Parts: sequence; structure tokens; C-alpha cells
Amino acid sequence: MNKADAFIFLEKLAEPSALTLPADACIGHHAEDGTFIHVMVSGLAMRCQYTEDGERQVCRVYRPGELIGLEMLSVTDPSLVIETIAPSVIKRISITRLRMAQKNDPRTQAAIMSLLASEVMDGQQLKISFGTGSAMRRICRFLLWAANKDEVTLPNREKLGSIIATTTETASRMIADLKRQGAIAKSPVLASMVNINREKLTARAGEIHEQSAA
Repeated sequence: MNKADAFIFLEKLAEPSALTLPADACIGHHAEDGTFIHVMVSGLAMRCQYTEDGERQVCRVYRPGELIGLEMLSVTDPSLVIETIAPSVIKRISITRLRMAQKNDPRTQAAIMSLLASEVMDGQQLKISFGTGSAMRRICRFLLWAANKDEVTLPNREKLGSIIATTTETASRMIADLKRQGAIAKSPVLASMVNINREKLTARAGEIHEQSAA
């Protein structure tokens, strides 16, 4: 079972009502949050933890078509929280319900195994894309990866810096440089959104870059 089919299969187990969240919303501070796996329907989100001195450490970034926290079927880590980067729609799958389906339905087990394997590979790819090369290359790779129909909702500068492992000041300077070079342009629709010039971003991103979400 491929990743897309596995996602569609497991999404059917989600609660009928979805969470419609603004940018910078947080999931994970309530006890019940640890009893669900979260399904990215639209938007962007990241999974992170905070150190004792308040530093944010980003573990993974997610886009539509991905599940957050599938490993919670076997392990728990209450220190991790989910924060939206852009306005997002997220559905929840009860871990109890998923475990029952996993036990009784071989197709559910196949879907879970497919998505867990994809998570390992996707995590490795993102670590390389967002963690290697110059700050400019890393930010261009993120914009290409996050783009939906050549539009991207920019994270605030602090979160953007955390995602690509650079300072807030550097992230701000890189965004300003890309605007001057015509690689991105402010959207006429939303102030937080930019339109990307895929050719220019790809040239600045280097060899490692991801395709858009849609």
C-alpha cells in the first residue's frame, strides 16, 4: 500500500468533526491530546519540544496528506506539542480506535506500516533539506516544500528560524533578500502569504529540494 492510499484509508477512521485552527495555535497541552493521532487536512504544522530555558526544538514539519504522531501507537512522549504554522484543518483519530482496527483488520495494519515507513524516509529527507547547506538554501527548500499551488503562508520569523535552524535575524534577512530578487512576492490576498517563483527558488535551493504539496 503506497503512502497516499494508506493516508486515505486511515483518514476514514478520523472523527467526523475537524479542528479549524489559526496560525500559531498549539495542540498538546491537554491530557486528552495524547490519546489522538492528528491528520493534516490543510495548512502546515510542526511538532516540537521546549527546553527548560524556553528554546523551541523542531522535530518535524507537516503538510497536508500526513499524519502526526503515528508512533504514539507504541510509545508516548508528552513533551512534544503540535503548533500550526499556517491556518490549518486537522482531524483526530482515536488511538484506542486505531489499535482495535489494527488488531482486527489486516488492511489497517498494512496502512500503518506503510505510513510509518514513509515517516522515517520523509523525516530523513527533511533533516537533509532543512538542516544542510547555507541558510539561503535551507529557506528556499522549505518554501518549495511548503508551497501549495505556488503559494506559501510564511511562518513568523521565530518559527521559520527554528525550522531551518538559524537565527530570527537571519531568517528575516533571507526573506527580504528573496523579495528583492523576485523569488517571492507578497500575496494580494493575504498579508501572511507569499507567491513563489519556483524557477528562482529552485536555483537558489541547490540539488536537494522537495516538490510542492499540491
